[in-house]
Amino acid sequence: MRILLAGSFFLAGCAGGATAKYGDAAEWAEQKLIAHYWNGDANFMNNAYPYAEEREGHLNYWWKAHAVDAMVDGYERTGDEAYLTKAEDIVKGIIKRNGSLFNEFYDDMEWLALSALRLYDAGGSETVKNYVLKLWGDIKTAWWEDDLGGMAWKKDQRHNRNACSNGPAAILAVRLYERFGEQEDLAWAKKIFDWEKEHLVDPVSGNVYDGLVLGEDGVIDVNEDWVFTYNQGTYIGAAVELYKLTKDEAYLADAEKTAAAATARHVDEATGVMKDEGSGDGGLFKGILIRYLANLYEAGGNDDIKQMIYDNADALLEKGSTEEIGLFGTAWDRPHAEPLDLTVQLSGVFLLEAAAKLERMGRE
Repeated sequence: MRILLAGSFFLAGCAGGATAKYGDAAEWAEQKLIAHYWNGDANFMNNAYPYAEEREGHLNYWWKAHAVDAMVDGYERTGDEAYLTKAEDIVKGIIKRNGSLFNEFYDDMEWLALSALRLYDAGGSETVKNYVLKLWGDIKTAWWEDDLGGMAWKKDQRHNRNACSNGPAAILAVRLYERFGEQEDLAWAKKIFDWEKEHLVDPVSGNVYDGLVLGEDGVIDVNEDWVFTYNQGTYIGAAVELYKLTKDEAYLADAEKTAAAATARHVDEATGVMKDEGSGDGGLFKGILIRYLANLYEAGGNDDIKQMIYDNADALLEKGSTEEIGLFGTAWDRPHAEPLDLTVQLSGVFLLEAAAKLERMGRE
């Protein structure tokens, strides 16, 4: 097999004689994602590669929401409307397979609302906008009006208040305020962010704990053993959105502290590569962190973030795949294993799209 060399294969020319190594790599990754996971008969993304009917029985609502993000990433980089068509097809497929726009998991709906809002920004579909606003209306019912507060994780488990339902909701609320000017949405964003910072973020390290459980006896139990990249990512994302809007440096400091904690905890010191978080849901986690680290860098984060993203992208291209196959494993510096969940492939795509985004910023 021919191994991809980050310094050679992706050195196509671009305007002004500069190179777009990561841009070319991101396009290759997107096309491989479509080639391996797109189901032309269903007009939808499969759950795993290779296709097997027994692996397609469950919708995996939130996985497919991130597939929408991948298509919007491709559109933002290229302007190719074929990406938007596929993104809209995925949204329709989620609703059709789910039997409803709404879901029992609040975080699942938040992921779809975030990706659909980006799709609306790109394509201007009023139908998609209405999906987002309807989802937001249901998501707000996650807030528990007791002395503790916070966004519940699941409609039938409101005693669980998790980072995965609070961080994305805060990001969504800021972005809705920016686009549609509803002051209430900004208030929601600040309320949710402040709650997460108080209850789930270690004030010293900046690590974000997965969640807490309010027991029947009123005792709050915070699980400090579970510190996942995607929760750190969305907390960073919420802080960045609030910083960009308010110019309050405290939000930027919050984001940078958690970014430092995330890289210290989840990047292998010897290799500089992010650690393996497995397949299934965990396959998406570090790709989500990478997305919001790129946003932090764009908003004024330090150069260590850019270097970490480039180092991981180079490892993926040099060691993690081949030009012909284009499949990415749970470890970005090792070949993939099959069957390969969509989540894992998406994380690799998000990494290369983030590197391409930072590369574009350097040429602007």
